This record gives sequence, structure tokens and C-alpha cells, in this order.
Amino acid sequence: MGTYRQTVVDLEASGDEAAALGERGRAWLVAEGVIRPVPWRGDVVHLAGPRWREAVELVSWDWRARIKDLEEEPGGEVGVVARPAVFHSDLSEAPAAICPHCRSADPAVPREAFDTWHATGAADLDCPACARRSPLPHWDWTDDSLAFAHLGFEFDDWPPMLPEFTAALGRELGHRIRQFACKI
Repeated sequence: MGTYRQTVVDLEASGDEAAALGERGRAWLVAEGVIRPVPWRGDVVHLAGPRWREAVELVSWDWRARIKDLEEEPGGEVGVVARPAVFHSDLSEAPAAICPHCRSADPAVPREAFDTWHATGAADLDCPACARRSPLPHWDWTDDSLAFAHLGFEFDDWPPMLPEFTAALGRELGHRIRQFACKI
């Protein structure tokens, strides 16, 4: 059956600030009542809080079959990813990279760039059209389907997030955000 994951990604957090911003975002989610900490096997997990419904669109939730009652909270955890990661929506085909300078699309991103990003948290791409070099996180991707970033908030098996909620989280972080959804 799989897990339906939505990720709110901070597009501007640096590797140095990702952990602190992740904790700030998590604290805000707890203070807003969207999530709550729950002890679990000697650790703490974060589940839906008393005000989770204010962050989501229940009407369009196509996962209703997975719960008996819309009053029942989502069953998945909320995690913070504070490391170099590639966040994405469901991809039917590889997206093309869009140069941040000339806006031309390059469908052939070298695999080494992905590997370098995962290993070091930094990688650059050369644009074949304008020959300018830019850090991988500065590139856009067709259909806004991909982002290289250091911080993401993962909501597993939650209804679709309201745009107002994701915008408020972005304001709390002080950065541009993007939301992704996929089945894992």
C-alpha cells in the first residue's frame, strides 16, 4: 500500500543552519498544536497534535479509506530532515534542470552532481546554454518536481497541507519553501 509523504522544504537553509532551523520549525509546529511529542521506545516521535486539522484540507483527502472517521488523526509521524537531501514529488520521468541565469532547460544532469550533493552537501552545475556555473540548489526543475536542500519537514500519511499553513511555516523559518508529495 505504501506511505503518502508530503514534505515542506526550506529552499534557502544552509547546511550550517539546517539543524537549528529544523528545531525552530519543530518547536513552532508543537507550539501551534499541529504536532505533539510522544515518547516511543526511549526516544520521542512527533504525531498529530490537537490542532492538526487547521493545517490540512480534509475535504480533498483521498486517503479517507485509511481512517474510519475524519475526526481520527493522521497515523504517520512528522520528521525533520536536516541534512543534504533531494526532495521530490512523484516523478514519472526525470525532470530537466532550469538554469537560474538564462532559464534554459537541460535534461542531461550528470549523475556525479547528485552523488557529490549527497556526499558533501554542495555541488555545482554548468549550464550548456550560457556556460555559467551555479550551485545545484539554485537550479529549478521542470514541474517544480525536485529540490536539493538541507531542510525538510516530512508529514507521513497526512491529508494535503493547506497553502496557508505551508506559507506560515515558511514565514517562521524566514525562507522560501516548496511542498512536495509522493508515495514512498
